[in-house]
Amino acid sequence: MKRQRYTTEFKREAARLLIMDGLSAPEVSEKLGVNSGLLYRWKREHLAELDTSTGAKSGSSPTEMATEIEQLRKRLAKAERINEILKKTVSYFAKDE
Repeated sequence: MKRQRYTTEFKREAARLLIMDGLSAPEVSEKLGVNSGLLYRWKREHLAELDTSTGAKSGSSPTEMATEIEQLRKRLAKAERINEILKKTVSYFAKDE
């Protein structure tokens, strides 16, 4: 069986989907037909490449920014869940009046 070879551009685009678009590895894996493990490796390699190419030019490295984006997305999802619970609570108590 012949091994599949992927272009550098394909790998960068897959990493961008993970980092910038916030898609999960299983989503991108299904969409592109690539193993999740490969996607994680490509993401790590892409961030390392960006870190070395930007050097000390910017205040934050791309790896730090990607980590911050991931944390902010998690916080946003949690806040949205809390909002939904509060909306349901308000509508429940409004019915009793």
